[in-house]
Amino acid sequence: MSQSPDRHRRPTRSLYAALALVPLIGLGTLAACDATKASASQGQPVKVGLGSASGTATVQAGDRLRVSADGGVLTEVTVTDPRGRQLVGGLSGDGTVWTSRAKAAPDTKYSVLARTKNPQGDAGEAKESLTTGKVAKRNWAKLGPARPGEVIGVTEPITLTFAFPVTQREAVERRLKVTADEPTEGSWTWARTKDDKDRIAWRPKDEWKPGTKVTLRAELNGLDSGGDRFFTKDYGLSFTVGRSGAVRADLDAGAYTTPGLGLTPALWQGPGG
Repeated sequence: MSQSPDRHRRPTRSLYAALALVPLIGLGTLAACDATKASASQGQPVKVGLGSASGTATVQAGDRLRVSADGGVLTEVTVTDPRGRQLVGGLSGDGTVWTSRAKAAPDTKYSVLARTKNPQGDAGEAKESLTTGKVAKRNWAKLGPARPGEVIGVTEPITLTFAFPVTQREAVERRLKVTADEPTEGSWTWARTKDDKDRIAWRPKDEWKPGTKVTLRAELNGLDSGGDRFFTKDYGLSFTVGRSGAVRADLDAGAYTTPGLGLTPALWQGPGG
């Protein structure tokens, strides 16, 4: 009579050894995979470059600032001047280049904060700075009406009289904006003054309506007026027709000089360009 195998027979030593290898091999494989994933996720940091939109490394007055990413993309770019005013701009479609919409002011140090992302998805940031070139020749403007305390008449034009000739007239005109709280139609015209200076004037088609609040923004900072003679400031003017004297604004100072009140905070600040 044959005997059935012993169901309670103890496993041999070799079987124990074989079973013991199974979890060890599995753990080793998982550890190797985790190491590979960690290595793959740690890509190279994105290199950030600064220069002008024209492709030169140096940025001159009137240039547009360019921030580029090598080895990844830009997710956010903030450019500020020493007074904390931002130079507005936008990213390219592929996210590798940021270009300012406003032109850079001369002899100004800009601080750049660029946030980036590499192909592995790692986020990073770079802090850089650059100083724009100085200008040898400058131009500036005198605004009118700008006689403190004088009531502005209903036929009074808005004028800018320039210290030096302006040959880039269309470029200057594009930087000028007149707004009024009462719809007012008007236009700019150029002329020469008696003392042989260039002047541009905005005249309403009809008379100003008394009580109309009028504002001029002249964002000329960084603009070449012709012959490499640059404006280095923005200008502003605000007045109420038939009620009060003109309010003069130095946008670089961020304040108005108001008749009888002295300096008061400006309603806006220039873009630094």
